[in-house]
Amino acid sequence: MNKVEVALIGAGAMANEVHYPSLTEFPDVEMVGLCDLVEEKLRTTAETFHVEHTFKDYRKMLDKVKPDAVYILMPPHHLFDLVIECLNRKLNVFIEKPPGITSEQTRNMARLAEKNGCLTMVGFQRRFCPLIVEARRRVEERGPIIQCAARFMKNTLGSPP
Repeated sequence: MNKVEVALIGAGAMANEVHYPSLTEFPDVEMVGLCDLVEEKLRTTAETFHVEHTFKDYRKMLDKVKPDAVYILMPPHHLFDLVIECLNRKLNVFIEKPPGITSEQTRNMARLAEKNGCLTMVGFQRRFCPLIVEARRRVEERGPIIQCAARFMKNTLGSPP
């Protein structure tokens, strides 16, 4: 089976608690490199997810492991330069929301991805959650929204209530 080789940038909570565990569920995905500036996070994340190659410089990682795709899980103000570098290398990219600090950054990333034939995804995953899909269906069947108030609550497994 051909595996999609994915490089990982970021070893924070979202990476360790949400994204990297889900990547391990796919038999056709191999996590080939991990980059983070914090040595302890880099080491423990690499051990947890059995990532052999670790780096503090993402460019060196991309040069060495030559991935098919890159997961970039960093705060929004760090995304743009990382994404542009990956897209310039014609790599497919996944990022979390929001996709940029400005709409111009987002448009520039989208244009470069299209120009270079790169697949990209912004993690707006809640849009596909069955509960959200049903809520949207019910709202839309009632007609145009003229006023809205909402509250979202989340209870993560293993977290205190």
